[in-house]
Amino acid sequence: MLLRRGEEYNKIRGGVETHKSCVYYPCMMVAYVDGGSRGNPGPSGIGVVIKLPTGRKIEISEWIGSRDNNYAEYAALLVALAYAAACGAQRLQVYSDSQVVVRQISGLYTCQSPGLKPIHDLCQELIRALEHFTIIHIRRHYNAEANRLAHAAIERAQRNKKLRFPAPLRHSFLEVAMAHAQGRICLLQPPGWQSSGVGAAEALVTA
Repeated sequence: MLLRRGEEYNKIRGGVETHKSCVYYPCMMVAYVDGGSRGNPGPSGIGVVIKLPTGRKIEISEWIGSRDNNYAEYAALLVALAYAAACGAQRLQVYSDSQVVVRQISGLYTCQSPGLKPIHDLCQELIRALEHFTIIHIRRHYNAEANRLAHAAIERAQRNKKLRFPAPLRHSFLEVAMAHAQGRICLLQPPGWQSSGVGAAEALVTA
């Protein structure tokens, strides 16, 4: 029922196809991504929920500084893609409530915004390295976990800095993801992507 209400864009062998139903593979990694901004642009955060084929769940909640909402949505997708690369995953299925991101990544819309084009291209670079990639648009209430994590990052950062908006963290999840997509580093596994111990970012692993 949930998937029939969404839009699915499936990349197979370098192309993009539109489907009404979902195909699941044995070793498929699944990610729910969301980005939020207060002010647009304004203080922003990302939330990523990754479900591994082993049954483990990863939750990432990170402050990314002052950005607009669409950038935050792309940032969440980029972190999910980089995490998949770090784990050596070849199949990734992403759920997002951002029509802009889903349709631009699928190729139905062209990304022409100077502020979004660089991060859009980084996402596409990591997508091309996957054997199978699917991105599905879902309604916001189906993405509640990722949304909660994104807004928790903003609140955590504001609270820790007494409402003075801090700069994004050095060696943050987003910074590591960008460096990997740009080829500046090679992620062989997700080291340091456990709890950072810093107030603006958190990653939790649950059984």
